[in-house]
Amino acid sequence: MVAGMDGVKISEAARATGFTVSALRFYAKEGVVVPERTSTGYRSYGDDQLESLRFVARGKQLGLSLEDITELLELLGEEECAPVQTRIRHLVGERISQAQDQIAELVAFTSQLQSAAARLGVHTPDGACDDDCGCRSEPAHPRQVERVRLNPLAGTESGVIACSLQPDAVGARIRDWDRVLGSATTRSDIPNGVRVFFSRDVDVSALVELAAAEQDCCSFFHFDIGIGADGVTLDVTGPDDSQQVITAVFGAAA
Repeated sequence: MVAGMDGVKISEAARATGFTVSALRFYAKEGVVVPERTSTGYRSYGDDQLESLRFVARGKQLGLSLEDITELLELLGEEECAPVQTRIRHLVGERISQAQDQIAELVAFTSQLQSAAARLGVHTPDGACDDDCGCRSEPAHPRQVERVRLNPLAGTESGVIACSLQPDAVGARIRDWDRVLGSATTRSDIPNGVRVFFSRDVDVSALVELAAAEQDCCSFFHFDIGIGADGVTLDVTGPDDSQQVITAVFGAAA
């Protein structure tokens, strides 16, 4: 229902933007997107307010804070795209850094869990748990656990998907990958992983060195580097259980 000559009621605005009515009231109270008022006191959202709300939705999709979104809305009102893009790029860069730190923590924690899971069942004493069973604490003398080198291109072997990199070094490794992958031009899906494309001027030696270091600590990864007339490619593949890690570290197809 039309609330006035140039606007819609809050319920219509909610349907048009995907927000709840309570969310729109909150944004109005916080001064993020403030509707007009009709002569009868109803909130009225015009085209400008609806566009602002769609921009708020985009900011939330990118994980931006309400404070950041409010700042961007002010820039958006100046009707110059370049400053808006520059600021979003900076904010998104900060979010990428935060996300990578979280990935590093999750990878390290996952590695600890996988290591614990691999040791459980290796030694099961008759009777009560002892110091080597891994139930109550880390075994005092961990028994050797065989790790099968996984190559998804060679068949369907199974083994422990774990990273032997020390937890405090995982963050630095991910940042190393971020620097190298920052020059990637695009990505595409391939069976069991992702193909990353680079221009011919990429530092291939750095790419090879980093891939080799990664394979040393995470043997479930398989790397293939190709050099052709059109550029350089890096194929990263792994077993099914590693696909989320591949996407998190090396990116998804564009």
